[in-house]
Amino acid sequence: MELPETTVIGLGGLGTALTKTLVGCDIPVKSVFNRSVDKAKELSRQYDIPISGAFPTDCDQLGTLTFITVSDSAIGKIAERLSKLSDNFERRIFVHCSGNEPAELLDPLRKKDALTVSFHPLQTFTSESGPRTFRGIYFSLQGDQEAFPNLKNLAKKLGAYSFEVTADQKSDLHTAAVVASNYLNTLLDASVEIGALGGLPKSKVEKALLPLIQTTLENAKGMTFAEALTGPIKRGDVETVKKHLALLKKDKELKELYCVLGERTVNLAESSGSLDGTTAEKLRKILHGKNG
Repeated sequence: MELPETTVIGLGGLGTALTKTLVGCDIPVKSVFNRSVDKAKELSRQYDIPISGAFPTDCDQLGTLTFITVSDSAIGKIAERLSKLSDNFERRIFVHCSGNEPAELLDPLRKKDALTVSFHPLQTFTSESGPRTFRGIYFSLQGDQEAFPNLKNLAKKLGAYSFEVTADQKSDLHTAAVVASNYLNTLLDASVEIGALGGLPKSKVEKALLPLIQTTLENAKGMTFAEALTGPIKRGDVETVKKHLALLKKDKELKELYCVLGERTVNLAESSGSLDGTTAEKLRKILHGKNG
């Protein structure tokens, strides 16, 4: 399937990375637009993109496939502005990349016969992101199914995978992604705080934990989370958990976090059969502040 000419509107971390990757995969990029026009012009010069500016002034400046990679709150406004460029967008595809918002946010364009899709990459992007950031990731697809073959083909070209979701499933998935990605950083920061309670420098604790974190993630790739689980709760090591809670008395917030995560870990270990019911109940009582 021949890939259509593309346009990218919004050149933050995702939009810039997507533009670089499209060009690198020999997918034609007709135009790029950004509120800060200098960024669009610089990217167009760097990658020989014919058209750039703050916002398209004519429908002819758009590719057949237009990516709207702006903040969630701006998507509807961009769709409304784009809809005024023409009375007919037949055979054109407009895509937004929000994780939380449905394709229906692009309805001003759909009402003028465009195909509209939410095409969300389950990945995090920074100013340093490029083609490698897309390899092996998953895109969720929701919206006009007629446009799906083009986007599935494009995902494959980027070295990524894609799957279809409903609007409700999309929101659930985005919530999960926030916990798995954003909150993971918060959890790692908390683990460094715990490691430094006894006076060790945080920088040293962080360096010491990073190889462990990396191995944990690698283990999770090849097995279920329950199978990859290690540590005192999976072993039923009640005394170690008691000692941890005693150490954490000096920081109530960190102790509460340990207990919440500990109880979920007990449930995971018990459900997988690696922890017997009697020990699981004993651990739950300890984590709830009882003697057990």
